[in-house]
Amino acid sequence: MLLLQQEAASFLFAGHEAGSNLMTWCFYVLLKYPDVYRDCQDEVDRLLEGSIVPDFDKLNKMNILDAVLHETLRFYPPLPTIRRECIIENYIGPPDRQIRVPIGTSISIDVYGVHRSAEYWHNPLDFDYKRWLGFEKKNNLSSSYIYLPFSGGRRNCIGQPFAILEAKIITAMLLQRFEFELIPEQTIIPDIKLTMKSKNGLLARVKIRKQNRV
Repeated sequence: MLLLQQEAASFLFAGHEAGSNLMTWCFYVLLKYPDVYRDCQDEVDRLLEGSIVPDFDKLNKMNILDAVLHETLRFYPPLPTIRRECIIENYIGPPDRQIRVPIGTSISIDVYGVHRSAEYWHNPLDFDYKRWLGFEKKNNLSSSYIYLPFSGGRRNCIGQPFAILEAKIITAMLLQRFEFELIPEQTIIPDIKLTMKSKNGLLARVKIRKQNRV
């Protein structure tokens, strides 16, 4: 019963809070960078051609939107810190500088810091979705462990493909139907706790796009 409760709690947490935070940060960067907003909206308009619900084939062709979501996850990872407890004694680091990690050691991985490190990323503090365009770029990271929005390795979140697909569907349909404008003079502060959300939320003006009224 305890295991079932833990699994149910994980599904509720991962399926709601992480997804809603991703959508908040995605629209924040879209509204903060008008050129990125237009690039995404133009792609959606071109591929959907007035359709109400995007199908799987059209979603797979939304390369710009996919890249924007990946760059959003780099800038604002849902889990800014990954915490684990060592259950088997390990040694980490290069041979001449190994560090012993005994059983019971608490380990924290600063995902937020890794994602913004100049050691691993070119111009890490610039929001540049084009770094993710193209199959080769997306899969040519110096290490699979410098990009950890959904953890990594054997503990990588099983819901990652679904989360990306869900975000693409929602974002595409909203961009197709509405125009968004960021309310000025609001302070957007990342609230870094177990997850990372906007401390004061996100305020925007929303108008129906006349040419896409449904």
